[in-house]
Amino acid sequence: MPDGVGAFFFAECDSTNALAGSLARKGEAGPIWVCAGVQTAGRGRRGRIWTSEPGNLYTSLMFRPNLKPTELSALPFIVALAIRDTFIALGADPERTRCKWPNDVLLDEKKASGVLIESSARNAETLDYVVVGIGMNLLHFPHEAVFEATSLKDAFGKLVQPRDALPILAGNMVDRLNNWNIYSFTSIAQEWINVSWGLGQRREIRTATETFVGVLESLSNDGGIIVRLDDGTEKRLYAGDIFPVDRSE
Repeated sequence: MPDGVGAFFFAECDSTNALAGSLARKGEAGPIWVCAGVQTAGRGRRGRIWTSEPGNLYTSLMFRPNLKPTELSALPFIVALAIRDTFIALGADPERTRCKWPNDVLLDEKKASGVLIESSARNAETLDYVVVGIGMNLLHFPHEAVFEATSLKDAFGKLVQPRDALPILAGNMVDRLNNWNIYSFTSIAQEWINVSWGLGQRREIRTATETFVGVLESLSNDGGIIVRLDDGTEKRLYAGDIFPVDRSE
């Protein structure tokens, strides 16, 4: 593990995010990683259940950044880039390893990781802690996922143990978080754009209230995705899921 970064390993827990948050509330200074062989109540974005078969990496990073709660817009993209770095270090082809808004990483256009970011603030001006939950499909993947999924083993034939993957991910996160203090959001966003999936193309967007099709144009300066609709109007989104357009259209 990187210098100054701790880690707890559990054979099983309910949720690494929940456990990391509990450690923070008990006074753990961090940065600290919580890693589990199996989660019995793993969570993804928008309340989804995260399937947790043994052999994948299920982990959460708890840290205490000196930031305001409103200054986290770059974090999903930083995390996605660190996960991409890790897949590549473990043997994935960079050209076949892409970032999908807001923070997924795809191997061969299939989902291979997920991220759940949670935070707690002391007040409107000061964060207390941030927990970044990461699931990386090293060996297994759900066959009936909302977005077609894969694993590092399935896509590239690489068999990697979670305990071997975690130090690489942790090192990449340290590098990316350190760069966050140096580079602007514009620089981070541009790097993400360069390795993204779907920008400049028609995609189906599903939110909690509607489904529509448009061209993914770019990122806004606060992390939203800018979509150009078929009637020429522009829509900016901060939550939702993006899918390939049905080829029958």
